[in-house]
Amino acid sequence: MIARYLPLFAALFFSTPLFAQRQTRELADGWKFIKAEVAPDAAVDASWKNVSVPHTWNVIDGQDGKAAEPQYPEGYYRGPGWYARGLDVPAAWKGKRVFIRFEAASLVADVYVNGQHLGQHRGGFTAFCYELTSLLRFDGKDALRVRVDNSHFEDVPPLSGDFTIFGGIYRPVHLLATDTACISPLDFASPGVYVTEKSVTKESASIEVKALVSNGGEAGKLRVEAEIKNAAGKSVAKLDSEQQVEQGKTEPVAQTFTIPTPHLWNGRKDAYLYSALVRVIRDGKTVDEVTQPLGIRTVQITEEKGFLLNDEPYPVHGVNRHQERKDKGWALSKADHDEDHRLMLDLGVTAIRLAHYPQSDYFHDLCDRSGLLLWNEVSLVNETRDKPEFAANAEQQFRELILQRYNHPSVTWWGLFNELDNKPTPHPEPLLERLKAVAKELDPSRLIVAASDHRKKAYNQIPDHLCYNAYPGWYGGTPEQMSHIINDVSAEFGGKRIAMSEYGAGGGPHQHQEGVPAKPDHKGKNHPEEWQDFVHEKDWAQMRDNPKLWGTFLWVMFDFASDDRNEGEQPGINDKGLVTHDHKLKKDAYYFYQANWTDKPMVYIASRRNTQRTQAATGVKVYSNCAEVELKVNGQSAGKVTPDEVRVCHWENVQLKPGRNRIEVSAKANGDKLTDTCEWTLQAAAATPAPGQPAQ
Repeated sequence: MIARYLPLFAALFFSTPLFAQRQTRELADGWKFIKAEVAPDAAVDASWKNVSVPHTWNVIDGQDGKAAEPQYPEGYYRGPGWYARGLDVPAAWKGKRVFIRFEAASLVADVYVNGQHLGQHRGGFTAFCYELTSLLRFDGKDALRVRVDNSHFEDVPPLSGDFTIFGGIYRPVHLLATDTACISPLDFASPGVYVTEKSVTKESASIEVKALVSNGGEAGKLRVEAEIKNAAGKSVAKLDSEQQVEQGKTEPVAQTFTIPTPHLWNGRKDAYLYSALVRVIRDGKTVDEVTQPLGIRTVQITEEKGFLLNDEPYPVHGVNRHQERKDKGWALSKADHDEDHRLMLDLGVTAIRLAHYPQSDYFHDLCDRSGLLLWNEVSLVNETRDKPEFAANAEQQFRELILQRYNHPSVTWWGLFNELDNKPTPHPEPLLERLKAVAKELDPSRLIVAASDHRKKAYNQIPDHLCYNAYPGWYGGTPEQMSHIINDVSAEFGGKRIAMSEYGAGGGPHQHQEGVPAKPDHKGKNHPEEWQDFVHEKDWAQMRDNPKLWGTFLWVMFDFASDDRNEGEQPGINDKGLVTHDHKLKKDAYYFYQANWTDKPMVYIASRRNTQRTQAATGVKVYSNCAEVELKVNGQSAGKVTPDEVRVCHWENVQLKPGRNRIEVSAKANGDKLTDTCEWTLQAAAATPAPGQPAQ
């Protein structure tokens, strides 16, 4: 019987898929954690807690306001924490090369394997990778320990910022096993494959695929095969070459393809993805393979037409996003990223600024597939230091960012800084010029930008395209000043188009105003949702067709933790989001932009949550992208209105009766009827007429 199955067993055991390709294992469960400083060989006792990774130790104290934890200077724990787990390296991996890759750990991480210090990574938002082959015993007892520290470090940006610096291993960790000959994962923790569009037209695309081939075994010739497949998985081009790689060396192997009449990656209109595969072949067998996305496209900004994708004008309707949510901090799951992504697509977003640091691999994958454009920026926020250690770390983080995100077609802009000089800082120009040179050296195809909030600064002239953060109507002035700000900043930048990289206002979905919105104290406890609506309506009216702009990025998509804040509905939260901190409740302003940025018919009653009314005569405001909207109050029509230029419908002096009032709006689109309803209660005892209206 056994002999009967030996041929089948041999075919299964020795077939290429068994270990022809690299194997990965996510280290998600089985971790022990202690929020304290301990020795690297400290016993793991009952004081260590069971955790899974992604993990942060600031889930609660990082979002509850500074006063909640007065024992910490910044209102939340910033210090060391230790993680420990067994590695469970399969015995079958013996003779292979084994690596460990951390997608991120905040802010400084020291990695130990079997008691030996593997390395230290300084920087909280980019991946790092080490080879641990020589330290493994492959006996089932290999052990991993990681010290992570989110303290303030003078050489590690960000030095400060209006957001909580969560600590921990807050993104996934993977073990990776490869053949002794492989594509190296050690080049700044990049994929080891770089796909470059040398030239792109509608008729032809020249694509270079470069792989870093590493040999950990005996010297010899390796065959390197590169292949491009279309979205259906069909091969459209294939090349191979031989490469002599000495033991212990890594050699770049570049091959260039010509693809006739390429199917272009065209943002949300058509996010068409090819794939680029590189195989390392030894003695006729594939021993390693890496696949990377390929979206063939061009990006540029012109004074005549603004932002161009594939030489055609493309709207940059952007939002800012922090990688964070209530009761999770930065330790997000794939489901969390999926939900964020869906909410932005439904809003009509075409671009996202990943503020103010690199964000996850997985989120980039989502945006590659959906066509969202991404702005990635190095985490130079508020201030810098005039020290070589600081400059070296900033450059390291920027190189990691560029090389790790190099192949994502969604990545469109590299950002140099955000709001420098908000704290006293030495002149940053030499550092910024160096970072710009690094970006030009590594990736000249993408656009270099920066977000400033100061005028007449020499560093504003360093990025190729200046962007500006301004909050008229919130931190001073009135919303009507937005167009003047745009004109003035553009003039300072030589009359060139700019982008508004931040704008908006705070908004509490359970705080309200009746009547004409009035500007609140931004530092106060009351941030009415109606004022947030008013600011965005005025801002967008001045920006939507402004010839001085190439794009806009509103602040911010989601409320986020900033533990030093003590304002609005909840301390510790920046409430400028269009969606609440739990990412569940969409504020009015979300629907305002949905009306302006999407074609899918919709109607939405603003101020719907202001359910307890005191004024018998009130205004009703509706956001809609339909041709005409009808309002009914308690079943009686109040008339039909055509939305204005920013998709807002107004009905003035609508009369409410004491008690409950049913507010209903309806519109027709494509033969379908759309409706939205809410209920407002007029307080009988407190009911008063609006100014100028007779008492009932």
